[in-house]
Amino acid sequence: MICENVDFKFGLPLNISLNSLNQKKKFNRSFKLIWILEGRITYENSNLNTESANEISLEAGEMQIINSYNPFRLLKKSEDCKFLVFDFKYNYLNNFSFDFDKKIYNLNTDSNFNEFKYLAAIVAKVYFRLDYQLAEKIKTRLDKLLIELNKNYCVYNQRQDDFYNKQKGNIVIKVIEKLETQFAENLTLKEIAEEFHYNSSYLSEKFKSLTGVNFKSYLDRLRLEKILAELLYTNKNISQIALESGFKNIKSFYRVFNQQFKQSPVELKNNYPELKKEKLINEFGDLSYFTAYLENIINTYQNQKKKRKKELKREVIVDSKGENKLLKPVWQKLINAGTAQSILDSNLRKQIKELQQEIGFEYLRFEGIFNDDLEVCKGDSLKNIHYNWKLVDNIFDFILENNFKPFITLSFMPELLASKDKTIFYYQANFSPPEDINAWLDLIDAFIIHLINRYGIEEIKEWYFQVWTEFPHRGFHWAGTEAEYFEFYAQTARKIKEISNSLKVGPASETFFDENFISQKFMEYTELNDIAVDFYNINLYHNSVPIIEEDVDLSHFYKESTLENIKFKFKEKDYSIKISQKINNLLEEYYPEAELIATRWNVSWNAKELIHDTAFLADFIIDNALKLQDYLDGLGYLNLSDLISEWPINELPFFGGRGLMNTEGIKKSGYYAYLILSELGDEIIDQGKNHIITCKGDDVQILLYNYAYLNQSYRNGDYSIIDEYNRYQVFKNKDPLKFKFELLGLKGKYKLSHYLLNRDSGSAFDQWLEMGAPPDLTNHEIKYLKNKSFPDLKIKFLDLDGEYNIEAELDSHEIEFYLLRKQFQI
Repeated sequence: MICENVDFKFGLPLNISLNSLNQKKKFNRSFKLIWILEGRITYENSNLNTESANEISLEAGEMQIINSYNPFRLLKKSEDCKFLVFDFKYNYLNNFSFDFDKKIYNLNTDSNFNEFKYLAAIVAKVYFRLDYQLAEKIKTRLDKLLIELNKNYCVYNQRQDDFYNKQKGNIVIKVIEKLETQFAENLTLKEIAEEFHYNSSYLSEKFKSLTGVNFKSYLDRLRLEKILAELLYTNKNISQIALESGFKNIKSFYRVFNQQFKQSPVELKNNYPELKKEKLINEFGDLSYFTAYLENIINTYQNQKKKRKKELKREVIVDSKGENKLLKPVWQKLINAGTAQSILDSNLRKQIKELQQEIGFEYLRFEGIFNDDLEVCKGDSLKNIHYNWKLVDNIFDFILENNFKPFITLSFMPELLASKDKTIFYYQANFSPPEDINAWLDLIDAFIIHLINRYGIEEIKEWYFQVWTEFPHRGFHWAGTEAEYFEFYAQTARKIKEISNSLKVGPASETFFDENFISQKFMEYTELNDIAVDFYNINLYHNSVPIIEEDVDLSHFYKESTLENIKFKFKEKDYSIKISQKINNLLEEYYPEAELIATRWNVSWNAKELIHDTAFLADFIIDNALKLQDYLDGLGYLNLSDLISEWPINELPFFGGRGLMNTEGIKKSGYYAYLILSELGDEIIDQGKNHIITCKGDDVQILLYNYAYLNQSYRNGDYSIIDEYNRYQVFKNKDPLKFKFELLGLKGKYKLSHYLLNRDSGSAFDQWLEMGAPPDLTNHEIKYLKNKSFPDLKIKFLDLDGEYNIEAELDSHEIEFYLLRKQFQI
């Protein structure tokens, strides 16, 4: 099979040809773009995962990518067929820093496809132009096309298929790579053969067999492509161009040039427009057909884009007579504070107080109440054990003083009780089952009796007791079997109900690492054995966990370097909603009276996920929270602060931590999403895909947002498009949304508070970038960012006579919130 050689005729990094696929099987080191203008073709494309081949048919208007190192051949085409083939210079792609040849692309016809086709049409239109400024113009357009391709159509980014690995290890491919980067040097086949430890005759034969041309012809072609680019699109003199392109002297340059082009360099440059036109006509025929076709694509897209600014017009009657659907603010049910030990931290306590004063949550959830750092279990053996509640009491007193109720996760295993030396997280919590279940039950009995005696049963029966953190999954969080956990839960739940049947008990959370859900098996077990489940728990993360070997040492897994080496992928936009629906339906079957609580929820559990700090997260929180109120009874944001983490904390102020506030207490955009949600009213007047209107008494609240989710490339784990300072390339391109609301039934005087949250207002991360992204913040810089992080806020006083009109246009990652408060006269 031949590695295809494309003649880049006009000194450009791109070549466009007409109907140039043929029936001889070959592969290319760069990908190809196929665009069917008329008719239909069928081509064969190797399946990258198997030995088989796929037959792909394309019709008029359709496009597809033939990926690099992917054998292909034309099978058939209709008589009237016209199709364009875009070839891209390998070295140009290689210098683009996106590792194109390691990736697989697929042009699915999603919402961005028309934009991709538009960009391709722009590139092709420029390609057909005849002026001397062509190179720079086409590079600008081509770069946009490549960025769009990489951003939205990369479906796999770490290919390791057999054909790819075989060809990348092929000595001829290695020689070609050397030629492409060093063609300006004095290269000979003999020297290269010696460098790679090959016989020169053998290498020459292998080279021609794979490329179809001899070594010298290939090298001359590379040099001539460079010469054409310099000759046509720069002002360098011919001697300089020749010597910089690798020719030994001017004489040898002229000889090769004249053989190839049948004229001198000066003649070619002077006659370039006419010569290019002649070549294009010879290949394409009537050029007006193609320019008209491309202009039609361009004009259609531009006209549609003007109309595509989606506009929602609605007339809404404001009526609070109690007939509206009630808002269910599940997002304020609970918030996570990490471990019990972390609540002792004075910096975190300040953040907890501020959060509770401004937003107001019902429960504070925490894990690790039995971790050894709280010194609960004292003694030297199971026969000689007593309990110390001093630090535990301090934690619960603080929680209650700040108007929370505790959501307690009964974990982890005290070393004195543990059956194994198995630890997890950087603080080394033991996650093994107990050596003696009775010793564990004695601890539970003593703990809950102590709480009842200190705070009273009426208080305690409002609390939640979750038995362990997460269901067992491949050795994470529980160092026993699934069956051992089921029995562990059963005995613990019975013990709690023995103390008081009014106490609320529920199991560990399921995290859905794979499709093998444990929930149904667990519910079948507990129902069969008549075990109480007052509330059921799930964790909702959109990032999917890569496969990790079974015998991973978890005591070393939770280190800073581990996260840097994991390439997470992401689920679809509505993943949280779909999972919640599924478990809600399951719970209806087994425990219809039980509450369903998402104990830990975020777009990612990665403690260094850079999108956590962006303005995107506010839209993510609002969109998901408003939809999840229909399926959940509680929605617990993963961490209230970046001070909380199972992993070591990074040095940068905005390192992708999972909290609503960063380590310095600067509020991120997600914090203000919660602040806005907390201001919504009790009744839903109107709700749609990107808005909700509520009321509380005479007050009205209007929340609008434009939620743009992750693009396909980032969802597939392409981390080449994000870094600490550039984080917005990972989101889908989304058009602005226009809203028009006519609110009827509003009379009297109102105070309007209008909040605006976007990258310029309400996003501390973007303000940090704007100030110069200092890695270490001084006290003044922290104060500055705390002030600048608040959303834009404008106040108006209105005198309404029956209606109020709102018009807004929101870009991606933008939120507007209107709070209309009725003003009463003295």
